[in-house]
Amino acid sequence: MIRRQELTREKTAQASRAAGIAGVKELEAPVRSVILLEDRAQVSRRVEVELAAGSTRLCLPGLTPLVADRTIVVRAPAGVQVDEVKVQRRWRIGTEEQPPDAAKLRREAKRLRSELADRGDELRAWFQRRDLLALSAKLLVDSVNRELPYATGPEPHWESDLEEAYQRLRGQDERIFEASRHVEALQRELEAVRMHQRMSFQPTEIFVAELLIDLHAAQAGRVAFEVEYTVPCALWRPIHRATLVDKELRFECEAAVWQNTGEDWSEVELRFSTARSTQRAEPPLLADDWLQVQRRQEKKVSVQVREQVIATTGEGAASGGLPGVDDGGETRLLEARVKTTVVSDGLMRRVPIFGLSAPAEVDLVCCPEIEPLVHLRARQVNSGKQPILAGPVDLLRASGYVGRSQVGFVAPGERFALGFGSEDGLRVRREDWSEQERSKLTGRQSITRHVTLFLSNLDDQPASFEVQERIPVSEIDKVKVEIDGKKTKPQAKADDQGIVAWKVTVPAHGTERIELVYGLSVSGDVEGLN
Repeated sequence: MIRRQELTREKTAQASRAAGIAGVKELEAPVRSVILLEDRAQVSRRVEVELAAGSTRLCLPGLTPLVADRTIVVRAPAGVQVDEVKVQRRWRIGTEEQPPDAAKLRREAKRLRSELADRGDELRAWFQRRDLLALSAKLLVDSVNRELPYATGPEPHWESDLEEAYQRLRGQDERIFEASRHVEALQRELEAVRMHQRMSFQPTEIFVAELLIDLHAAQAGRVAFEVEYTVPCALWRPIHRATLVDKELRFECEAAVWQNTGEDWSEVELRFSTARSTQRAEPPLLADDWLQVQRRQEKKVSVQVREQVIATTGEGAASGGLPGVDDGGETRLLEARVKTTVVSDGLMRRVPIFGLSAPAEVDLVCCPEIEPLVHLRARQVNSGKQPILAGPVDLLRASGYVGRSQVGFVAPGERFALGFGSEDGLRVRREDWSEQERSKLTGRQSITRHVTLFLSNLDDQPASFEVQERIPVSEIDKVKVEIDGKKTKPQAKADDQGIVAWKVTVPAHGTERIELVYGLSVSGDVEGLN
């Protein structure tokens, strides 16, 4: 312990004696449980200590300096009074803070730099020798070219001299290649050692904190109490894993945890809360709203085409009972299955929360406007007691990893769907075009749009799947959208959201064709549609 630390201890002891406290007890208070919020964590430590009658000051080292002082709560049992709680932050300096393998890493880096310099000099010498051999071969070729016009035939020594020069050049190139590979390997090894040095290096000055608690016990005895506080630099997000085997879906909900608080949580009970930090709200400013009377004017109706996502919490309830209370906005508190160790390194760790198994309705579906592929879709019910929170989903099948998708909030008892990749044997091609006419008398505009889908099955078995297209949905009476029942083959109707669906069966090595024709009838005083 250095001099600065000794002075800090002396000041603490003097303050304790001045307050009438017998002494300072330093004890370990391991982290028992952690509640992870959206951007912070609530840490709970358990303290067990033998107290004497009267006042006692406890010192809990190992706290992070990031602890929020106003959030510290000490829950003492009956008969024990908490007089004061404060966080004492200080610098800790000493050579013992260096990692144990720092000297070994320095020696290894020095050895690699020395060997790399030697190999670099050797490689440069090999390159110089190669240049000399190339020059010698060039002079030999020039000599042969000068003697060739005066020679009666090829001289025997020409071929042997040229072959020897070529062998020397090729051997030198091989030595240069091996030396270059050795130098590159040394450079990679040196970079790895430097990376380990950067990762394991700890400064000689470290900012630490400890918690000082002044207690007053009515009588001597052993007591146990809890200390709770909040720290930043910790968060969690839901992440899921879905495994589809035959027609059975195994869905696992996990928590992706990151923390770089400065404290290591070893074998702690983790809980995950969806509560968000409160934000200050201000009342709106009131101002006078002046109303003016003016003549009514005939105006054109301006419309626009917009993309709108169908907002749902799932695919509907599993049964047709009365709807329950929407609990999507309720704060949830989820618990991890097992105790977990989370090191303060900023790396992600997956912690299992809960899982469920449910039978799945597996079928094939195609949405050519979005993507000309036929996807495997699995629809199932959230049969668990906990809701499925919105987040990414890792998709797996019996063959292995398929990809990643997203899932929204799914309440217990709600249906939801997941896609597990496309079928390679089914091909889809989409063509669309439009026709436009305007009446010269009324100015009414008619737009006819044609969509043609070509479906192909390259497999040896027939394939049945659902094809979905969409048509616009009008929100005003002056724009009407209708499907042309005579030209649309096969016949189909659109639902309230404008989705048109067909159930088709494509024979093995066969093709099918779907035609969708719909028209838009627009009044003459409407603008914005082309």
